[in-house]
Amino acid sequence: MISAAMRFDVPATSANYVRRLVEATNTRAAVHGLTCYSLDVSAPFLADYEDPFDGRVIGKRQMVTVTVFGEIPRHGGWTVVARLDHDEEGETLLSLFPGLPDQLAAEVSGQRVIANFCHGCKIARHRTATYLARHDSGEYRQLGTTCVEPYTGLPIKGLEALWRFGKLKDSDWEETGEGGIPADLRVPVAEVLRVTAAIVAQEGRYYSRAEEWKNTLPTADGVSDYFFNRKTPQEWRAAIDAEPDATATATAVREWAVQGYGSLNDYRHKVGQLAQAETIDPRHLPTLVSAIAGWHRDQEKAAAERAAQNSQPQGTKGERLTVNATVTTVVELEERYYGYRAQRRRLIKFQDASGNVYVWFSSAATVPDKGDEVELTGTVKDHNTYGETVQTVLTRCRVAERELAAA
Repeated sequence: MISAAMRFDVPATSANYVRRLVEATNTRAAVHGLTCYSLDVSAPFLADYEDPFDGRVIGKRQMVTVTVFGEIPRHGGWTVVARLDHDEEGETLLSLFPGLPDQLAAEVSGQRVIANFCHGCKIARHRTATYLARHDSGEYRQLGTTCVEPYTGLPIKGLEALWRFGKLKDSDWEETGEGGIPADLRVPVAEVLRVTAAIVAQEGRYYSRAEEWKNTLPTADGVSDYFFNRKTPQEWRAAIDAEPDATATATAVREWAVQGYGSLNDYRHKVGQLAQAETIDPRHLPTLVSAIAGWHRDQEKAAAERAAQNSQPQGTKGERLTVNATVTTVVELEERYYGYRAQRRRLIKFQDASGNVYVWFSSAATVPDKGDEVELTGTVKDHNTYGETVQTVLTRCRVAERELAAA
């Protein structure tokens, strides 16, 4: 008996489909008395995916190795080893029986064939296909479709069913989604963070509320373009790849993000969950990309807390001050009621470049958001200490937005 084995890789999402095809083929072959083939599917593994457009590795896919194996049908010493397809122009295409061993395949491929000839009936007529049969003695016979079974004892319909296994190996298993990208593609976490860090380093951190960013794409869109947009200029990608500190920043951000896994803060937990994986689904890119901004904010907060240790009382009671500062805290306070009217109150803290802390108990209708950089004008009401931080309490404040400096 001649053993046949076909081994090929398919996306893990197609494994069940392959199983169904093998089962259907075996059922058809069994109807004609042929022995079924066996199927082995490996454990999933990650493999690089190259964009067929430009050859870039843009992500990874879960793949499995499929092995279809069995015994090539044999009867009376005869084995059908190839099919010859004859076209109208006299060309002949040889297709080996699926899984034929390499040495035998080379031998079969070297055989001389005659278009439309059959050693069985020896009738010369137009045939679209003939078959090569090999005897254990090494003798070859070219047979027409209707002569295969009478000459070899092998059912042609059963053989044609098993020939489908060759199509399995050569099938296109791509299941493309939007933009022609495979639907099961995953992107390496380390690469996402590196590209994000490089974009932020070169283009600044995106502020959705800032006037200067209103015509600029969010950072997550830039990261998506880097991986998936085939129209993205190669010069821009090269500049991103050349950013010297991006890898170190990405490593620090990933460590910070993983520390948040299991946190009671839903955002920190989600980012940590994504960061501890090797790859992510592209639909989670915006969340993972935001980790860079979160890390920067955390670093700035820590720096602000260190600077606040040097906070000093500013001005004298009753003095009017104007300083450039950053909003560090916005806390909702209990409302005050005047008759049936409720007055909204908020505690807002600011910090200037020297680390000095300012406090404003505001009842204004609109107040700045945390992280806003503003020009703060107010009257000194008091000086106090909160924890170990000296604070300057202001009243009757006016806040003007000032132009943001790119990070």
